[in-house]
Amino acid sequence: MTEHLVDASLTEWEDGIDLVLDTRVSLLPTEVWPHVTRSELLEDWFVGYTTSDGPDDILLKLDDQPVPAQVLSVSAPQADDDEAHVLLDIDGIGRLGLTLRPLTGDDAEWTEHAATARTADPTDSAGTADVASARVVGTRVTLSHTIADRGIDHAVVAQVITQVGPVWETHLRLLAGKLTQSPGAYDVPESQLTLRYEQLAEEIG
Repeated sequence: MTEHLVDASLTEWEDGIDLVLDTRVSLLPTEVWPHVTRSELLEDWFVGYTTSDGPDDILLKLDDQPVPAQVLSVSAPQADDDEAHVLLDIDGIGRLGLTLRPLTGDDAEWTEHAATARTADPTDSAGTADVASARVVGTRVTLSHTIADRGIDHAVVAQVITQVGPVWETHLRLLAGKLTQSPGAYDVPESQLTLRYEQLAEEIG
């Protein structure tokens, strides 16, 4: 069911409150990485960027206006089983992190594609099952947006959640559609997204 493609939750920590969204795709982290770091591919589901004056600075093409962003941390996957991440501080938006975690056959959160491919192999025997279960079969893509510092009025935080939640989920759904070469397949009604984040915002009431 496409409405369950993206999980959404809130995490409170010492520096603030994070809105955390994640989805799972049946591509390896090394295959997903270019789509979250290369401007021409990033633009297909989010926005493109250009480099700025500083060595770690970029300009995001948000609303046709260049928005400065500082790259706080970046780690690319060197192998299929590597975790990877990008952490940005975007002017007017705040801290935004994107993490890629490898999923193996031992993970409960197999993608349907990976599970189907595995069980369809008639040569798969008990002796090779353990090897197959340890193989990386997909990637968990997690987006986290620090939406408020600790101590900010919860009514304000709730309003921000209802505003940005549907936007970030839409972008992740666009990414999933791009990676699976099925644009539009993961669309859900805007009203459904709005209701989802209104309900999530009530958790911090």
